[in-house]
Amino acid sequence: MTSENRDIPQQVLGYVARSRHYLENAYISLERNEVEKAGEFLWGSMAQAIKAVAASKGRQLRHQREVGEYLMELSKALRDPGLRDAFRDANSLHQNFYESGLNRAIVLEYGERIRPAVGRLLRLIPREMLEQ
Repeated sequence: MTSENRDIPQQVLGYVARSRHYLENAYISLERNEVEKAGEFLWGSMAQAIKAVAASKGRQLRHQREVGEYLMELSKALRDPGLRDAFRDANSLHQNFYESGLNRAIVLEYGERIRPAVGRLLRLIPREMLEQ
């Protein structure tokens, strides 16, 4: 096993930890009525979960475009359009961070699609990688 291959489980654990942390922070931000910040955390949680899945398969995603393309591949392969829809919502929230306009109710609604999608993504990671 090369040094790079040994690093993969640690990368996966890092992405998973950040995804969970961002998801938690999204709801803390919503409680504080920090809507744009909450949306950005939701987007970050989804992006980190996607990167975790890719890393668990030895694939590195370095650009936002690659993250989106990989998610579309996953959604199609798994026949799970909900992943695609949650990613679309997450991208809207990411854009909202810079342009403001979505209200708290919409961010909550999107969050209720993003949260289970993040869970589905994280369950795709082999358990033994998460038990390092």
